[in-house]
Amino acid sequence: MQSPVRLVYLLRPTVKVGILLAVGFSVLAFVSTPFLMPEIADHYGVSLGTASMIGVFQLGGFVIATWGAGRWLQPRERVFVVSLLAAAAANLVSAALPAFALLVPLRLVSGVALGLLAWYGWVQAFGDDRRMGDVAVAGPVVGVVAAPLVSLLLEAGGPRLVFAALAAVSLVPLAFGYRSDVSELPRDRARHRAVPAARVLLVCLGMFTLGGSAVFIYAVVLGTGDPGLSVAAVAAGFSLNAVVAIPASRIRATRRIPSPWMAATAVCAIVVATTGWGWLFLTALVVWGFFFWAAIPGVFEVLASRSRYPEERVGDAQALMAAGRAGGPLLGGLLIDSAGATVLGIVGSSLMLAAAIGVFTTRTVARPLGNR
Repeated sequence: MQSPVRLVYLLRPTVKVGILLAVGFSVLAFVSTPFLMPEIADHYGVSLGTASMIGVFQLGGFVIATWGAGRWLQPRERVFVVSLLAAAAANLVSAALPAFALLVPLRLVSGVALGLLAWYGWVQAFGDDRRMGDVAVAGPVVGVVAAPLVSLLLEAGGPRLVFAALAAVSLVPLAFGYRSDVSELPRDRARHRAVPAARVLLVCLGMFTLGGSAVFIYAVVLGTGDPGLSVAAVAAGFSLNAVVAIPASRIRATRRIPSPWMAATAVCAIVVATTGWGWLFLTALVVWGFFFWAAIPGVFEVLASRSRYPEERVGDAQALMAAGRAGGPLLGGLLIDSAGATVLGIVGSSLMLAAAIGVFTTRTVARPLGNR
């Protein structure tokens, strides 16, 4: 376990503090969505499927921004500043709870801003283990406190206070250093098609995150339903989920055969969606974080070893996982509204289990290739 070491590093970061705070703000904004959706559904008198549009559009904006930034932008300080200002403006207007038809595109603006901030942060760290560790650990550290904080804000002032707090927090990084250490990104580099094994693995990653996101994004709704938990209790589960994710992502032994960890995550998904016991719900929600982050680095290693150009496939994997997370809220909302939580759990976990089988089969059948 290296998480204590990483936390010490974070106290003396090699990446500028303002950039790390912006990465942390992105995590806070995304963690708030599962708590906001039932509140938004109640306030506007819409179904959960309709309310899920705030998550779909925010994640969709994130996908668009992370995909387009590396192609059309350079990591200049003005990109960082404009992104934070856009996030602040979108959240401030959202705090007024305007018409739902306006709230949804405001979440799209927020997602684009969050995507640009994430891209700006990772560009500073790419290729340097110490710097990448600084950026990587910023998210889980914020994730530990994000859910309880959002829960308290919701109890104190509802969604208005949550959006207002996000608007205020988004400006904090501007008070710290955020100057880019990367002057120019290379352009016009030819890309290469993925080999068949890599394409299968990429599809599996997309399915895995789609199924997981469809259930996880509704954890607050599910936990406060049949299990009878309070929002604060579910928030504590989210925090512990983030805590156990830190060591899981660092243990190299878990990466050798990732499929069992993927299958274990699928079991957590169906338990979270179907159990009526609060203790079992919280247990599944917490260990989900360990199983998921024990699996993903291993899948990345399998993908890299079965690719001719691993550096290109990792970018593709991030894009497909982001797309899966964007589609998850919509799929989950439609299922929970029309068929109920049990069907949601069956569909979500089945997608994840199919992905686990696909990764296992590809790892077994396709020989490692590595770089050409």
